[in-house]
Amino acid sequence: MKTTLLLSVLCAVMAVAASLTCTSDSCVTDEICNTTISNACQCNKTLYPFVRGSLPSPNFTCTGAKFNIQMSKCWLEVQGYNTSNIRLNGTNSECFAIKEIVDGKYEMTINHSVASSLCNTVPVVNSGNSEVTYSNQLLIFGKTDPIRTTNDVAMKISCSYPLFINVTLNVTLHPVLGTNVINGPAGDASYVAVIAAFKDNTFTIPLSDSDPLTVEDIIYISVSVPALDANTFNLSVLNIYASPTNASDQKYYLLQNGCPASDVSVDQLTVVNNGNGTEARFAMKVFKIASSNNVYLYAELSLCTTNCTTCGPKSRSSDSSDIAGTVSIYLNAGDTYYLDSSSARGFSMPWTFSALIFSWILMKLM
Repeated sequence: MKTTLLLSVLCAVMAVAASLTCTSDSCVTDEICNTTISNACQCNKTLYPFVRGSLPSPNFTCTGAKFNIQMSKCWLEVQGYNTSNIRLNGTNSECFAIKEIVDGKYEMTINHSVASSLCNTVPVVNSGNSEVTYSNQLLIFGKTDPIRTTNDVAMKISCSYPLFINVTLNVTLHPVLGTNVINGPAGDASYVAVIAAFKDNTFTIPLSDSDPLTVEDIIYISVSVPALDANTFNLSVLNIYASPTNASDQKYYLLQNGCPASDVSVDQLTVVNNGNGTEARFAMKVFKIASSNNVYLYAELSLCTTNCTTCGPKSRSSDSSDIAGTVSIYLNAGDTYYLDSSSARGFSMPWTFSALIFSWILMKLM
């Protein structure tokens, strides 16, 4: 008798629990409660009539240096799309859309940094060097349940940012420069940062990827955030380092905490201007990383609301961010030898800047 009574109570509790799984509060505004089958919230198909061949039309913006994508979960499902597999052109977890409630409805959303390489975003600087565009693909797949009635969709998406680079870059066919999008100190603004190499100490004649250079030649590096409000912020380059790979596993510092690194020669890197304005400038001797024909030169940036020109750990003001972002240039070269005109036994190593190779003291790699 007790066992029968206990089972009856459990059944009643389960029935009540089932009836509570779907209430007017548990369903979003474009869903209905299916009380006849599963007491589950389901899309209200009367709001989203099926239209053969209808393509997704996501809400897309580029605010906050991110791809911001939003589209109705119910609309997609009614049209035959698989909402569990919507992503950018990559398979990392950061590339996939997630389900979020927006204005009372479920939306599939993606908020992914345009500067991240995880989802295979491709940055391209236009021919006039006035704009950088970050491009990707939004992939939406048809649902197979058990057959597929809707085609997959691949939509091109892109975010463009002005560079405002010195007009002299326009006359150089292939200037050596790199760009990236960084966030402002409050995280509610985005800026394009630019790193470029020049031939002269006036920073007006840019290097191209075919300019010849020799080890110990002096080149000039500019790091700038052209659209930065000079009345509010100053740009400070905290660190500059070289690496033979883009993974940055090996870092050879030229600048640390705004100061020339202590373990490089005094004249290897000279700070011309840093932490006072929207551009930082450096003079650098060309040198080589031993046993490598590749180098990536990185600059880590900070934005200060006060003058931050003094190098060292205290150079950053208390209201500046730690690292707002990083810009880099990729360089590559191979050794070539030629006879020195002063001696039949002498030789030198010419370099092309399509391949700026920085020579590093061998013991650094030992």
